[in-house]
Parts: sequence; C-alpha cells; structure tokens
Amino acid sequence: MQPAEVRIIDTRDEPLKGAMMVVGFPTHGLVGSVASSYLVHSLDMSLIAYMISEDFPPTVIMEEGVVSAPVRFYASRLVCGVDRSCDQLVVVIADIQPPISTLNQLGRVLLDWAESKGVALVVAVEGQPLESDIRGDARVVAMANRAAAPLLEKYRFETANGVVTGLSGGLLLGAIGRGTPVLCLVAQAHKDYPDARAAAKVIETINPLVPLLVLDTKPLREKAREIEAEVRKTLQQTRESMSSMRAAEPEGPGEMYR
Repeated sequence: MQPAEVRIIDTRDEPLKGAMMVVGFPTHGLVGSVASSYLVHSLDMSLIAYMISEDFPPTVIMEEGVVSAPVRFYASRLVCGVDRSCDQLVVVIADIQPPISTLNQLGRVLLDWAESKGVALVVAVEGQPLESDIRGDARVVAMANRAAAPLLEKYRFETANGVVTGLSGGLLLGAIGRGTPVLCLVAQAHKDYPDARAAAKVIETINPLVPLLVLDTKPLREKAREIEAEVRKTLQQTRESMSSMRAAEPEGPGEMYR
C-alpha cells in the first residue's frame, strides 16, 4: 500500500530567503528533539507552518490548552548586522516518530518546501547510540550532500564513514543531486534516555553557521536533567496514549476468517 501524502501547511507568510533550517526528530538520545526544542524556546521563535499526513499517529500537542500539530515549523526574528547581512533560523520540531514508510517522502517534502522558501542550508540532527556513559563532551560528526561538501572543510567538521538511516537518511537521499546544501550532524548520545548534553554540543557545532544569532548553550547544560525529564515525559505520554488506543480496538474475527 502506498503511503499517504505528506503535506506542509503554511500559517504565516514569512521571508525565509537565505535562512538555515534545523531539522530535529526524535531519534537516539532525543538529540534532535532536545536541540530543536531548546532553540525554539530560547530564541522565542514563532510558528510558521506544520506538517500533516494520514499516516501520522493521531496525536496533537497541547500548550496551555491550545493544540498544535506534532510536526511544526518555527522561525526566528530576522537578525541583521551592521553590514545589513541577515541570519535567520528555521527549526522543524517533531513530537512523533513518523512511520518508516513515510520517511523518504517526508525528506523530499521538507526539501521541496525549503527550496520554495529560499532556505540556504538544511541541517539535520541525529543521535548515535552508545552503550556506555560518555565522559566529557559528545563527539559530533558530519556528512553532507555534494552541495554542502565545501562546508565540511570550511568549518572543520569532523567527517565520518558509514550508513545513515531514518529521517536523516531519507533527507540526505532526497538531497542527492539537489543544489540546496544539506548537512547531517550526528552526536554520540545515551541510547536509553534523552541526552541534553549531546544536544548542547550539537548546537555549539551549529553556532558558527549562524554567527549573528546568539546560541547560548550554558542554560541547556545547567538544566540538562530538567529538560531531559520533560522530553521523556512528553514522549511517554504519547506512547501510553497510542497503547491505550490499540488496547481499546475491538477484536476482529478469528484467525480462520483472515
């Protein structure tokens, strides 16, 4: 069966030409989710769009009683320097794990939307699971499509060999042959719980790409435990809701009728 269409619905007509877009979905250590959530709240970003698909789980996010879609797009206020150059950040944050069958299409739709808005760079954030505790800062490695390859050397990103799967894999697959630069930053993270320290390291790695924005990670490091607990609570509530729905489904006919 073909996956349902994935669509992005704009809620505000925001000028995004030249912006950088950070994509953070829940993966290992919830690095992308924690980093994206921190950027949205610390920069007081505004909602500009959301993503929908019939294949997404029936989930909404509530903030002070107001519901929002589980995959949302935010934009920072335009920040301009004395030379009139501007840095603007777009952040895609997700509170669900989309079905694997939708990920290739989802990556293409994200890139199509970014190109239509004039986004200059897309950065996907991933976590690499580690069995043991991490001593010191997490290692962050980068990979890119050909359009973004010059950035690897320019910003001295540590590069890696290997296989990328999931949303970042779908995004990079859709980026092959495109003119829009696409980077994927992969941070070592704890496999069993949200890793805010790894998310802080990713944000610090991103920082040189948007020098006119102040991406201060000190509060994130100081409040790591609190942030990790909050993200864990949100995802647990989503899992429990989905489990309750499955348990409440009426039983179908016996095996011989299937």
